[in-house]
Amino acid sequence: MPKLICLGDSITAKEKDPSGILKLVPRLKAALPDWTIINSGIPGDNSRGALSRLRSDVLDYSPDLVTVLLGTADASDKKGIDIEEYEHNLSSMIEQITPEKTLLISSPPINQTLLSARKKAFPNSNFVAIEKLEKYVRVATNVAHSTNCHFCDLWSLMLGDSNYFRFLKTKDGVHLNEQGYEFLTQILSRKILLIKCN
Repeated sequence: MPKLICLGDSITAKEKDPSGILKLVPRLKAALPDWTIINSGIPGDNSRGALSRLRSDVLDYSPDLVTVLLGTADASDKKGIDIEEYEHNLSSMIEQITPEKTLLISSPPINQTLLSARKKAFPNSNFVAIEKLEKYVRVATNVAHSTNCHFCDLWSLMLGDSNYFRFLKTKDGVHLNEQGYEFLTQILSRKILLIKCN
């Protein structure tokens, strides 16, 4: 069976969210029953953290394909890193995994209104501005093109929906809800099957 590793932050991490909703990996397992799928997501992780654990959490498994979904924490005020390091970290991960085995996914858009309200109510909470996040998305897009790895432009795909907020949790405006996970699973499962066929 081909092996898929899902590397990322809280959107990837864990099997269920606190309310019991299935997250990405169990949905991919159902959509891709012929694949062995390993979850290597860590909540709040940025590309620096993911790069530091790439050997133990990804490469040691000898994967056939790796999804990489990182960027929101990189652009945030608490765990953020500068955009040049973000670019370097993504490029380094892709080089080590190899472009043909990497499926880079851009960060999803956020609901800035909800996130700003949460920051006002909880000043110590993590915060990311959508304008800044968009710059990190552009970097991820450029890295995908320059390295010639596989790419899923989740940012544009979600923004292409006239009401993309319906894919996000109303609690924070950042994390995906059930509709969001189903949307992402359908996109990724189709893309993964196409990659396998080629």
